[in-house]
Amino acid sequence: MDVAIVPLAAAWVVLSTVASVVLLLWAVWAAPWRGLAASSEAVHVWYGSIFALVVLWSVRAVLQDGIVIHLLGTAGFALAAGAPLALIGGAAVVVISALVHGTPLANAATVFLLSVAMPAATALGALRLTQRLLPPNFFVYTLAVCFLGSAAGYGLAGVASATVIALSGVLDARTIFVDYVPYLLYLAFGEGTLTGMLLTLAVVYRPQWVATFDDGFYLSK
Repeated sequence: MDVAIVPLAAAWVVLSTVASVVLLLWAVWAAPWRGLAASSEAVHVWYGSIFALVVLWSVRAVLQDGIVIHLLGTAGFALAAGAPLALIGGAAVVVISALVHGTPLANAATVFLLSVAMPAATALGALRLTQRLLPPNFFVYTLAVCFLGSAAGYGLAGVASATVIALSGVLDARTIFVDYVPYLLYLAFGEGTLTGMLLTLAVVYRPQWVATFDDGFYLSK
Protein backbone atom coordinates (compact mmCIF):
# COMPACT_ATOMS: atom_id res chain seq x y z
CA MET A 1 0.00 0.00 0.00
CA ASP A 2 1.17 3.48 -0.82
CA VAL A 3 1.01 6.02 2.00
CA ALA A 4 2.09 8.90 -0.25
CA ILE A 5 -1.35 10.56 -0.17
CA VAL A 6 -2.25 9.76 3.45
CA PRO A 7 -2.42 12.80 5.78
CA LEU A 8 0.21 12.17 8.45
CA ALA A 9 0.70 13.81 11.82
CA ALA A 10 3.48 16.38 12.04
CA ALA A 11 5.32 14.36 14.69
CA TRP A 12 5.31 11.31 12.43
CA VAL A 13 6.65 13.36 9.51
CA VAL A 14 9.48 14.77 11.63
CA LEU A 15 10.49 11.38 13.08
CA SER A 16 10.42 9.62 9.71
CA THR A 17 12.41 12.46 8.13
CA VAL A 18 15.11 12.26 10.79
CA ALA A 19 15.32 8.46 10.45
CA SER A 20 15.51 8.71 6.67
CA VAL A 21 18.23 11.36 6.74
CA VAL A 22 20.35 9.27 9.13
CA LEU A 23 19.89 6.20 6.95
CA LEU A 24 20.78 8.09 3.78
CA LEU A 25 23.86 9.66 5.36
CA TRP A 26 25.08 6.18 6.22
CA ALA A 27 24.32 5.03 2.66
CA VAL A 28 26.29 7.93 1.15
CA TRP A 29 29.22 7.15 3.44
CA ALA A 30 29.14 3.38 2.79
CA ALA A 31 28.38 3.41 -0.95
CA PRO A 32 31.15 2.06 -3.22
CA TRP A 33 31.57 5.29 -5.18
CA ARG A 34 35.04 4.45 -6.47
CA GLY A 35 33.92 1.12 -7.89
CA LEU A 36 30.86 2.76 -9.42
CA ALA A 37 32.93 5.51 -11.01
CA ALA A 38 35.42 3.00 -12.40
CA SER A 39 32.74 1.10 -14.33
CA SER A 40 30.50 2.91 -16.79
CA GLU A 41 28.42 -0.26 -17.10
CA ALA A 42 27.68 -0.25 -13.37
CA VAL A 43 26.64 3.39 -13.52
CA HIS A 44 24.29 2.74 -16.43
CA VAL A 45 22.77 -0.28 -14.70
CA TRP A 46 22.19 1.77 -11.53
CA TYR A 47 20.56 4.65 -13.41
CA GLY A 48 18.56 2.20 -15.50
CA SER A 49 17.30 0.48 -12.36
CA ILE A 50 16.13 3.78 -10.91
CA PHE A 51 14.27 4.60 -14.13
CA ALA A 52 12.72 1.10 -14.22
CA LEU A 53 11.45 1.46 -10.65
CA VAL A 54 9.89 4.85 -11.41
CA VAL A 55 8.03 3.20 -14.28
CA LEU A 56 7.06 0.22 -12.10
CA TRP A 57 5.67 2.51 -9.40
CA SER A 58 3.58 4.25 -12.05
CA VAL A 59 1.78 0.98 -12.86
CA ARG A 60 -0.68 1.25 -10.00
CA ALA A 61 -4.22 0.38 -9.06
CA VAL A 62 -6.49 2.74 -7.15
CA LEU A 63 -8.98 0.90 -4.97
CA GLN A 64 -12.04 2.28 -3.23
CA ASP A 65 -11.42 4.94 -0.59
CA GLY A 66 -8.33 6.08 -2.51
CA ILE A 67 -6.09 3.18 -1.48
CA VAL A 68 -3.22 2.85 -3.98
CA ILE A 69 -1.33 -0.41 -4.51
CA HIS A 70 1.61 -1.22 -6.79
CA LEU A 71 4.68 -3.40 -6.96
CA LEU A 72 7.88 -2.07 -5.40
CA GLY A 73 10.95 -3.80 -6.82
CA THR A 74 13.11 -2.34 -4.05
CA ALA A 75 14.06 -5.69 -2.53
CA GLY A 76 15.46 -6.79 -5.87
CA PHE A 77 17.22 -3.43 -6.22
CA ALA A 78 18.95 -4.02 -2.87
CA LEU A 79 20.05 -7.51 -3.89
CA ALA A 80 21.38 -6.24 -7.22
CA ALA A 81 23.05 -3.00 -6.14
CA GLY A 82 23.76 -3.58 -2.46
CA ALA A 83 22.17 -1.75 0.46
CA PRO A 84 23.83 1.71 0.18
CA LEU A 85 23.25 2.27 -3.53
CA ALA A 86 19.75 0.79 -3.31
CA LEU A 87 18.81 3.19 -0.51
CA ILE A 88 20.15 6.20 -2.40
CA GLY A 89 18.51 5.10 -5.65
CA GLY A 90 15.30 4.24 -3.83
CA ALA A 91 15.18 7.73 -2.32
CA ALA A 92 15.46 9.15 -5.83
CA VAL A 93 12.59 6.91 -6.95
CA VAL A 94 10.40 8.16 -4.07
CA VAL A 95 11.06 11.83 -4.86
CA ILE A 96 10.61 11.44 -8.63
CA SER A 97 7.39 9.47 -8.14
CA ALA A 98 6.06 12.13 -5.77
CA LEU A 99 6.78 14.84 -8.32
CA VAL A 100 5.28 12.86 -11.20
CA HIS A 101 2.08 11.93 -9.35
CA GLY A 102 1.71 15.17 -7.41
CA THR A 103 1.77 13.61 -3.94
CA PRO A 104 2.97 15.57 -0.88
CA LEU A 105 6.74 15.62 -0.47
CA ALA A 106 6.16 15.70 3.29
CA ASN A 107 5.23 12.02 3.06
CA ALA A 108 8.35 11.09 1.09
CA ALA A 109 10.35 10.06 4.16
CA THR A 110 7.61 7.71 5.36
CA VAL A 111 7.27 6.21 1.89
CA PHE A 112 11.06 5.75 1.78
CA LEU A 113 11.14 3.90 5.10
CA LEU A 114 8.16 1.66 4.31
CA SER A 115 8.59 1.02 0.58
CA VAL A 116 12.38 1.13 0.20
CA ALA A 117 14.22 0.53 3.46
CA MET A 118 11.95 -2.18 4.87
CA PRO A 119 11.81 -4.45 1.77
CA ALA A 120 15.55 -3.97 1.24
CA ALA A 121 16.33 -4.91 4.84
CA THR A 122 14.07 -7.96 4.64
CA ALA A 123 15.66 -9.28 1.45
CA LEU A 124 19.20 -8.70 2.71
CA GLY A 125 18.26 -10.29 6.01
CA ALA A 126 17.01 -13.35 4.12
CA LEU A 127 20.34 -13.41 2.26
CA ARG A 128 22.34 -13.43 5.49
CA LEU A 129 20.07 -16.05 7.05
CA THR A 130 20.34 -18.45 4.12
CA GLN A 131 24.11 -18.03 3.98
CA ARG A 132 24.32 -19.17 7.60
CA LEU A 133 21.69 -21.93 7.64
CA LEU A 134 21.44 -23.34 4.11
CA PRO A 135 24.00 -24.84 1.74
CA PRO A 136 25.65 -22.49 -0.78
CA ASN A 137 23.51 -23.37 -3.76
CA PHE A 138 22.38 -21.39 -6.82
CA PHE A 139 18.74 -22.37 -6.26
CA VAL A 140 18.90 -21.36 -2.61
CA TYR A 141 19.85 -17.87 -3.75
CA THR A 142 17.24 -17.58 -6.50
CA LEU A 143 14.34 -19.21 -4.64
CA ALA A 144 14.89 -18.53 -0.95
CA VAL A 145 16.48 -15.10 -1.28
CA CYS A 146 15.25 -13.54 -4.53
CA PHE A 147 11.73 -15.01 -4.59
CA LEU A 148 10.80 -15.58 -0.94
CA GLY A 149 12.91 -12.73 0.45
CA SER A 150 11.41 -10.12 -1.86
CA ALA A 151 7.88 -11.49 -1.35
CA ALA A 152 8.31 -11.34 2.42
CA GLY A 153 9.70 -7.81 2.14
CA TYR A 154 6.69 -6.70 0.12
CA GLY A 155 4.30 -8.32 2.59
CA LEU A 156 5.93 -6.70 5.62
CA ALA A 157 6.02 -3.32 3.91
CA GLY A 158 2.35 -3.66 2.98
CA VAL A 159 1.24 -4.57 6.50
CA ALA A 160 3.33 -1.73 7.96
CA SER A 161 1.82 0.73 5.46
CA ALA A 162 -1.68 -0.53 6.30
CA THR A 163 -0.94 0.06 9.98
CA VAL A 164 0.18 3.63 9.27
CA ILE A 165 -3.01 4.26 7.26
CA ALA A 166 -5.12 2.85 10.11
CA LEU A 167 -3.32 5.02 12.70
CA SER A 168 -3.80 8.09 10.52
CA GLY A 169 -7.56 7.73 10.88
CA VAL A 170 -8.29 7.85 7.14
CA LEU A 171 -10.00 4.45 7.33
CA ASP A 172 -10.87 2.18 10.22
CA ALA A 173 -8.54 -0.72 10.87
CA ARG A 174 -11.14 -3.40 10.12
CA THR A 175 -11.80 -2.06 6.63
CA ILE A 176 -8.10 -1.88 5.85
CA PHE A 177 -7.05 -5.28 7.18
CA VAL A 178 -10.14 -7.21 6.07
CA ASP A 179 -10.91 -5.61 2.72
CA TYR A 180 -7.50 -4.48 1.42
CA VAL A 181 -4.61 -6.31 3.08
CA PRO A 182 -5.56 -9.68 1.47
CA TYR A 183 -4.72 -8.12 -1.92
CA LEU A 184 -1.14 -7.88 -0.68
CA LEU A 185 -0.85 -11.68 -0.71
CA TYR A 186 -1.41 -11.73 -4.46
CA LEU A 187 0.92 -8.81 -5.04
CA ALA A 188 3.60 -10.36 -2.81
CA PHE A 189 3.59 -13.42 -5.05
CA GLY A 190 3.91 -11.14 -8.09
CA GLU A 191 6.72 -9.19 -6.45
CA GLY A 192 8.60 -12.40 -5.67
CA THR A 193 8.05 -13.82 -9.14
CA LEU A 194 9.20 -10.64 -10.90
CA THR A 195 12.28 -10.26 -8.69
CA GLY A 196 13.16 -13.94 -8.90
CA MET A 197 12.89 -14.04 -12.69
CA LEU A 198 14.90 -10.86 -13.29
CA LEU A 199 17.69 -11.71 -10.86
CA THR A 200 17.91 -15.30 -12.10
CA LEU A 201 18.44 -14.00 -15.63
CA ALA A 202 20.96 -11.47 -14.33
CA VAL A 203 23.09 -13.97 -12.40
CA VAL A 204 23.14 -16.31 -15.41
CA TYR A 205 23.99 -13.78 -18.11
CA ARG A 206 25.32 -10.73 -16.24
CA PRO A 207 26.46 -11.83 -12.74
CA GLN A 208 28.52 -8.65 -12.40
CA TRP A 209 25.23 -6.76 -12.21
CA VAL A 210 24.23 -8.52 -8.97
CA ALA A 211 26.32 -7.34 -6.04
CA THR A 212 25.05 -9.96 -3.58
CA PHE A 213 25.70 -12.99 -5.81
CA ASP A 214 29.16 -14.48 -5.22
CA ASP A 215 30.27 -17.02 -7.84
CA GLY A 216 32.90 -18.42 -5.53
CA PHE A 217 30.38 -18.99 -2.75
CA TYR A 218 27.36 -20.30 -4.64
CA LEU A 219 29.10 -22.17 -7.49
CA SER A 220 32.19 -23.48 -5.72
CA LYS A 221 30.90 -27.05 -5.79
